[in-house]
Amino acid sequence: MAYNLFIVFDLDKPGQNYEAVHDRIKSLGRWYHAQQSFFYVHTALSPEQAHRHVFAVMDSNDKLTVVDATGAWMYPAPPADVEAINRVWFEVA
Repeated sequence: MAYNLFIVFDLDKPGQNYEAVHDRIKSLGRWYHAQQSFFYVHTALSPEQAHRHVFAVMDSNDKLTVVDATGAWMYPAPPADVEAINRVWFEVA
């Protein structure tokens, strides 16, 4: 089964290793980096599995939310962002 996930995080001090978190999220599958701490990912992992996978490189005081997304609306949404998300969402793996 494939999942379309929204992944949102806050990195609190002390570590704040954005590169490690970004790399871990990108390793899940096709992705789009929509905002600074917000990714959209198409993956074979369930939301719980994806959460465990990403949180493994985070500090215990960081926050991570993984949402199974079946639809979305962005406003204002630049056309390039909508096109990029649709490519991730609808492209066959």
